[in-house]
Amino acid sequence: MTVRNKTALKIVQPELEQMEAVIQEAAKQSAPMVQRLSTHRDRIDLAIKELESERFEMLSRRDMFRRQAEAVEAGLTMHIEDIEATMRLYEGGIQSLAAPE
Repeated sequence: MTVRNKTALKIVQPELEQMEAVIQEAAKQSAPMVQRLSTHRDRIDLAIKELESERFEMLSRRDMFRRQAEAVEAGLTMHIEDIEATMRLYEGGIQSLAAPE
């Protein structure tokens, strides 16, 4: 059975500092991209909220116009029925009169 000698890893301080500097530089370069991404996400979220608000407003206006149209139709129907009832009264009254001789 063979036994391997484990190699001892040595990290030299200047190499460690160089690696940290590289990582920090990479973070600085990716930060503007992350900020731009978040800015665009915020803009998209705002646009979606504006569209949802506009949609809600349009639905409310549509429902209001529908209720107004139904109220106008009901009012006109009542007036037409009143006119027809009045005409029936007049026609009934005229027919009940004796014909002139």
